[in-house]
Amino acid sequence: MEVLSQSQIDDLLNSLTSGAMDIEEAHEDAAAKKVKEYDFRSPKRFTKEQLKIVSSVYENYSRLLSSYLTAMLRLYVNIECVNIEEQRYSEFNNALPDTVMSAQGELRFSGAGEENNTIIMDISKPIAFVIIERLLGGSGDGLEVDRDFTEIEMSLMENMFKGVFPQMSDSWSNYFEVDALFRKLETNSRLIQSISADETVVILMLDASIKDITGAISICVPAVCLEEMLKKINSQNIRNLKRINSAGDRERRELVMEYLSESDLEMRCVIGQTQITLGDVLYLGVGDVLQLDKPVGSLVDLTVGESPWFHGKIGVQRSKKAFQVLEVL
Repeated sequence: MEVLSQSQIDDLLNSLTSGAMDIEEAHEDAAAKKVKEYDFRSPKRFTKEQLKIVSSVYENYSRLLSSYLTAMLRLYVNIECVNIEEQRYSEFNNALPDTVMSAQGELRFSGAGEENNTIIMDISKPIAFVIIERLLGGSGDGLEVDRDFTEIEMSLMENMFKGVFPQMSDSWSNYFEVDALFRKLETNSRLIQSISADETVVILMLDASIKDITGAISICVPAVCLEEMLKKINSQNIRNLKRINSAGDRERRELVMEYLSESDLEMRCVIGQTQITLGDVLYLGVGDVLQLDKPVGSLVDLTVGESPWFHGKIGVQRSKKAFQVLEVL
């Protein structure tokens, strides 16, 4: 709810008084609802919470990738995960230029199928050429060229991708074991047919900067593969939560028993019970006999507070009265 200032309230009253504002129109505007378009042909398959988990994984991957490329190029590389989006693969593929530097790999984990686990990583040309220049001994200032990649350049980038993909395994290790494997390099976006055009994918956009050169790194993960991974994360979290809860319950019980063990309790031996009138109590004297509700030789109750806990018998030990526990109630 928005709180209006005094000046805003005065302006509103003046406009109503002067007729500059129509009251019915104001009511209609207030009743109007914001409408958000929804494409029923490609419904969203992931919640915001699920995409947040994936985003956190690849934010960690961005940091690992920055460290890896910085060490490899001997030049500071900054990479940040800036966006995550769910769309059809055809939209992602159509947005790519004809000449690309894309690596195809796969995500392997327990329970994963042989299909729909392909992952595609595309590096924009400016960043790719800076990496190639640096690997060939250049300064890393970038090359302004618009041409296809040569065989030597593709071989250098292939070796780079072979080291980049395992970093993705480390970023998933906080949840469960995943093997990210490099498969092949592709420089023509129209030949990348490992994912069907109508399949839903999740696109992660990473901003990369090397010196004054900036570019983008995009990662495409099929929705089917990601759903299986998120299911494993949920089941793993449930198991961890149960383990944490059981450990917490045990600690709480131990703490409660620790405090209770230091409490003072009154214990009484109850030989037997009987009922008499107040008049009989007033005339009781030495030598009078009261008949109890238990026969001679029966076990005696030991009560803690008001509740009987033990059965046993009374006796004498070291010139003191004693109680021997024979049965726990």
